[in-house]
Amino acid sequence: MGTPIVARKRLLRFLVAICLVSAFSFVLWPHVEQPSVTTTTISGNVTVTSDVQCDPDTDVLNRLNIRKLSQYVRRDVIAVPSAANDPLPIKHLLNYPLFEPSLPSVDAQGNPLEEPAQKDCKMDDPITVQVPRPPRNVDASHIDFGVATTLSRLNDSVEQFAHWAGYTRTRIFALIEPDARAAEVQAKADLLGINLYITESDEEYQRRYFSLVAHLAQNVRSQTRWSCIIDDDTFFMSMSTLVKALSEYDDTKNYYVGGLSESIPQIGVFGLMGFGGAGVFLSRPLLLELSDPDVFEACQNMDFTGDRRISICVYQNTETHLTINHGLHQLDVTGDVSGFFESGRQPPLSVHHWKSWFHTDMGKLSVVRDICGDSCLLRQWQFEDGWILTNGYSIIKYSLPVDPFEKTMELTWDGENGAVYESYLHEFGPMRPKDEQKYSYLLEDAVLEGNQVRQWYVHRDEANGDQVFELTWRAG
Repeated sequence: MGTPIVARKRLLRFLVAICLVSAFSFVLWPHVEQPSVTTTTISGNVTVTSDVQCDPDTDVLNRLNIRKLSQYVRRDVIAVPSAANDPLPIKHLLNYPLFEPSLPSVDAQGNPLEEPAQKDCKMDDPITVQVPRPPRNVDASHIDFGVATTLSRLNDSVEQFAHWAGYTRTRIFALIEPDARAAEVQAKADLLGINLYITESDEEYQRRYFSLVAHLAQNVRSQTRWSCIIDDDTFFMSMSTLVKALSEYDDTKNYYVGGLSESIPQIGVFGLMGFGGAGVFLSRPLLLELSDPDVFEACQNMDFTGDRRISICVYQNTETHLTINHGLHQLDVTGDVSGFFESGRQPPLSVHHWKSWFHTDMGKLSVVRDICGDSCLLRQWQFEDGWILTNGYSIIKYSLPVDPFEKTMELTWDGENGAVYESYLHEFGPMRPKDEQKYSYLLEDAVLEGNQVRQWYVHRDEANGDQVFELTWRAG
């Protein structure tokens, strides 16, 4: 009976000793307290948290509509052109991190460490990347474009047109409703190097849209090989790439080239045709055949509208079939389209709906072409710390490891008209589920300043403060 009592006494003494040691440790051991985050108002209603260890440009913060800032990082990017005819992959791996490792703010005794001077938020080491050598001149004088719109929408589109049509010798023919301000838009286009020809028309929109066929035919010149009907929000990523793509077809024969909708339900509604927002290309012989007065008049009086009227006219009056070019994208998707732009695949020839069904400013995305050429748009660089730069679109880090050369596209967007996973496979190919925890900085602004381009990628966080990563591109 004595043994259990002795054991209990020993256990009690052991527990008392543990409590005493813990108490003394708590009182005597030095504590390392995490500094609390404070905020400071720096300009008007812009506040900056104590995590920001530099003086950000308040003009930039106001332009980005940032009211609370918790991070600002700047880093230079040097774009080095590759050797001529040296093909570069779309995806590249870099053996250094994008962000600098975090430094402790206190020492082991809890004393605050002096912060390094960083007045302009700039990291010391630049990022050096190889980019394809851009072609010096692009001659697209053999391609004409036609658009039916209003003067107001045309005015909004001219600057975006300049990114792909400016100084390329292509022509854009616009049929608009009568408007006394047409001369102002014409002058704007002239300054941007766009060969824009504005014609006012009293026709209602659907008739005016199909009238582009006859209008383009009336304006063909000796070098004209292709005529393309677009929407006012059609955006071509690279004129040089488009010229190369069209050169693969025999333009002396009838060709009707276009892109399908990415959504099977949309195809079910509108049919198997070239969707107009992606760009509908008609070879010269086909254009002239469709503009024959008898054919044109019969088609103009069809009940079908828009791009569908063009397709039915082609099918009913010629033996020409649709030639699908999978680089031409209607983009019938809504919401978050990051999976499309971050796929790391060959960039699209065209995109559409970028300021309606979803919002990606293609003009700002393309500004960096002034430094590294249009072939560097949407190229990807993955850093040692897992961050991925998709040039002109985003800086992201997936929540789970993803193979750097993963071929699947992240399905991030919302479906329309009952579209499901399988509805997109015919155009997008292999896909994977959305990473709901992906951390993203999205491009919100870009400007050309002298011989450099500044890009601002922003992670929005209303509660804790927005985070900004600025990249300054210059040629190497």
